[in-house]
Amino acid sequence: MKFGSDVSYQMIKVYQTAIENFVKSRPREWAQLNGFRATRVEMELNYIEYVIAATHREMWQNVGPILQSKADLASFSLEVSKKLNLRYQNPPKPILLSLTKEKKASAQQPDGGNSEIQQVANMFGGSG
Repeated sequence: MKFGSDVSYQMIKVYQTAIENFVKSRPREWAQLNGFRATRVEMELNYIEYVIAATHREMWQNVGPILQSKADLASFSLEVSKKLNLRYQNPPKPILLSLTKEKKASAQQPDGGNSEIQQVANMFGGSG
C-alpha cells in the first residue's frame, strides 16, 4: 500500500490495527499477521510504501483458498484506506507547453531554427 508522506503516524497505526483485527477475526484462514512495515520511502514522489505480511492456514499446494483470502485482505485494506482518507495521489508532473511552440517556430524557419542556436553561441564568444 502507498500512503502520502503527509499522513500522520497515528493514522497509520489506526490502519494497522484494522488490518490486525481483520486477520484475527478469521482464524480459519489466517494463522497470524507477520508484519506491517514500511518498505520504501520516496520523499520526492511524496509517498511511503507499506507491505502486509500474513501466514495462511492452508498449504501452498491448495492455492485457490489462499488467493481468495489474499484478495479479501487486499479489498479490505483498500476500503479501510478509503474510509481513513489515506489514498495516495501522484504529484502533478510539469508540462512544458513552450516546447510545442518552439518546434513549430523552428519548423517554419528556413534554416530549421539554427539561427537561435547560433545567437546563443555568439553570446559566449562563438563565431558564426
